[in-house]
Amino acid sequence: MEITVAYLQEAFRKYNEEIFGNALPMPNLRVSNAKRRLGSMHCRIQKTWGKTHRSFTIVVSNYYDVPLSLIEDTLIHEMIHYEIAYKKLKDTSAHGTLFRQRMDEINHKHHRNITISKRMTDYAPRKNDQTETYLVLAIEMNDGSHLLSSVTRTVLADLERQIKRVEKISNFCWYVTQDAYFRNFPKVRTLRARSVSTEVFTNLTAQMTPVRNKNGWVETL
Repeated sequence: MEITVAYLQEAFRKYNEEIFGNALPMPNLRVSNAKRRLGSMHCRIQKTWGKTHRSFTIVVSNYYDVPLSLIEDTLIHEMIHYEIAYKKLKDTSAHGTLFRQRMDEINHKHHRNITISKRMTDYAPRKNDQTETYLVLAIEMNDGSHLLSSVTRTVLADLERQIKRVEKISNFCWYVTQDAYFRNFPKVRTLRARSVSTEVFTNLTAQMTPVRNKNGWVETL
């Protein structure tokens, strides 16, 4: 799949809650085109008026065509580094005793396959696929939650009739986009959607082109 910052933010929140007990503040998250490594974690230390400030950055490479599970394992690998650095824990080396203990614990408890390193020769560079246009349904619920769905165009009218009968939906809008974030979304023909954070919802919809809302067409498809 194509890696985006929005995806990394969503995945970070998920694994921060599931694995790290929400103990890690959101770091800077970046996507790179690095060929030598799938991920890295950096800590920047600045001193201002006698006070020390630390900022953390996690970088994940989009150069190789790798499965989603490996992208997730790479992110969690870097989150272990981040946890050790953020909590100022002492380890014997970059991938020392503490790191390996934490890695083994996560692999066993959460059924992951995190490793110390990967051979880049095992993976092919990502192909420059033709850009695809997605029809996206963005839904806001009465309880404040947000949903996104990639929809088959031919069922737009049917789904909209269903949406208007669901009292829990407070607002909805149809968009078109070429954002690779939706590449791993199934194109649905029924009223199904994926829950996302408010931040991800706001960032993505701000970059998409609205075509229809509850009042009618905004722009012709």
